Formats: sequence, structure tokens, C-alpha cells
Amino acid sequence: MLSEEQFIVQSFNNGLFYLRSIRDYCVNIQLSFYKNNGDYSRRAEALAKRCEALWREIITATEGFVPSSSLQYQLFVTKFTLPCEQLTEKLFGITLATDITEDQLELKAKDNFENPSLELLNQVQSINQKASLLVVDFLNLALEIKDKLISNELFSYSYPSLYDYMIGNVSTYQNVLERLEKGIVADPVYITNREFNANSMMYAILLFLSGFINTSEKDYLDELDRLIPAYSRLLIDFQALPLSPENQRALTERSLNLVQQLLKLMENMLQDLLEANLYFIVEPLMIDQFYTDVNFVSYQLNEIEETQENF
Repeated sequence: MLSEEQFIVQSFNNGLFYLRSIRDYCVNIQLSFYKNNGDYSRRAEALAKRCEALWREIITATEGFVPSSSLQYQLFVTKFTLPCEQLTEKLFGITLATDITEDQLELKAKDNFENPSLELLNQVQSINQKASLLVVDFLNLALEIKDKLISNELFSYSYPSLYDYMIGNVSTYQNVLERLEKGIVADPVYITNREFNANSMMYAILLFLSGFINTSEKDYLDELDRLIPAYSRLLIDFQALPLSPENQRALTERSLNLVQQLLKLMENMLQDLLEANLYFIVEPLMIDQFYTDVNFVSYQLNEIEETQENF
């Protein structure tokens, strides 16, 4: 059973991370339709506003303090998030809640969340319940769009595979919220599955980057072409190798090595993007969202490596 401290820490970390993810996905959906399909853009924009409102509730609940690891790994906002939001506003003529990003940049680290008050526990539980409803609404919208894209009933500038990615990540948050509600502690099988899914996310991000980047960027494309098969081999080994502590530790070590390479690559990409030396066919905000996903996976893998010592 999760302790009260674990419940608060996991709710803060997952809520701030995934609500930003959903908001950014909604922005991508909002920008991906012609005016004759404006209803989908309006529904996505309304969901983004709900995300931002719930985002603010969580920031208020933290009272300005979050786990130190979340700041160390840039789980909520990165050094690129605010300039990427501002560039997205400029390029697409939309308004984003950049004040939330500014507030998150002011969050301070705290290592002790023991003995939370009953008021805080009830507040966070209420936020998680609202998040669960929001997740259902997002998944319904994304699945509806994806099904119509596949059946050629709808045109969007986003790929069906990108919808698969968004749906997969938000479904993970749905599972996290269910586990938080029931107070379930992670077991070895759950951790192994989470690690495989995390590496699958990284593989998908590499494929998206290779499709979104300017095709004249040979150096970046060469690096992507090097990392894509490395992740493919890793995923094959996750499924083929027998489940044992030795194999799991070796796979985690490989995962950590690859994710560090991907982090460095994306940092360079984002820096070049903001300096107008590189462009993608999606909004800058989405590239920073991918980078945040990589940070989150790096955090998860390091957490998994520590947890393996107990199994």
C-alpha cells in the first residue's frame, strides 16, 4: 500500500508532467486542422484550457515545493519550454498560458513530504479525480480523430502514428491515476513493463524526429539513423531475453546509455531550433514536449535502477 508521502509525491510528479503533456497534445490537435474541421480544434482548445486550470490547482497545492528529483530531471518544464511556447505563439498566432510555465520555473525542491495534512490529501485526491475525467475526454477525442483519419473521413496535418503515441502516453497516466486511487505499490513485473514501454516511447520519438526534421540536416539525420536501430535491438532483447535480475540490470544499463545520447541530441536540436538554425514541420512546443518525455524516461530509468537493488 502506498504511504501518504508516496501518494503526494507521485500525484505531484505525474500530475504536473502529464497535464502539461495533454495540454501540448491538445495544442498539436488544435493546429492540425483546416477551418472546415474547426469543431475538433475547438474541442482540443477547450481541453487545453481545462488542463491549464487543473495545472494551476496542482501548483497551488504544492505551495511552491516539489520533489528535488523532479527539478533535477526537468520533469515539468525545461530550459527550452518557455522560449518554445513563445515561438509557437509567434508562429501560429495562438495564446498559451506561459504564466504557468513561469510559475513552475519558480518551484523549489523539497525532500520531505511526510505527514501531509488531511486537507492536502483531500485536495490532491480531488485533483486526481478531475484529471481522470479529463483523461477520458481526451482519449475519446483522440480515438475519434484517429479512427476517422484511418478511414479517410478526415484530414489532419498530424499522423495517425502520432495519435497512437499521444493515446499511449495518456493511457499510461490513466493507469497511474487508477493505481494512485487504489494505493498500489509497483512490483517487479510492473516495473519491467514500464521500462519496455518507456523505451518504446523513445523509439517512437526518434521516428517522429526523423520525419519532422528538415531533410537537408544530414548530421542530425545520420545521428537519428544510428540511434533508431540501437533502440530497435534493445526492444527486441526486452522481449526475447529470459526475465532475470542479471538480464534486467543489463537492459536497464543499455537503456540509460541510449537515453543519455538522445537527451544530448535533443538539447542540440532545440538550441538550433531557437536560434533559427533548424526547423521542423511541427510546432516548437511539440519538440520540447518530446524532450520532456525523454527527461521523464531518464528519471524513470534511474529510479528503476535503484529499485532493482531491492529485488
